[in-house]
Amino acid sequence: MKVGNGDDEQAVKLVAEEIQRYLHSRSNAADTAEGIAQWWIMRQRLHEEKQKVERALEYLSATQLICKRQLCDGTIVYTATDINKPVITLPETGKS
Repeated sequence: MKVGNGDDEQAVKLVAEEIQRYLHSRSNAADTAEGIAQWWIMRQRLHEEKQKVERALEYLSATQLICKRQLCDGTIVYTATDINKPVITLPETGKS
């Protein structure tokens, strides 16, 4: 079944994959198309983006481009190491 044309087809397939991942982790989920768009897709994207941000922060911390600190309550916060240090451009590693 054709789901669209060109870029639109790719975008539809990406959303279909997001729906599948959501259902895979929540097998009893059920909702309307509007509910899926508002809640499932946004929640799935937030979860995936948070994972990317966490990996990026770990990379920046490990390479000492930012400072990682743990507060007394266990919360981790990130700060600049040196405001005079130039911002680096990382090499592209392909699509994520």
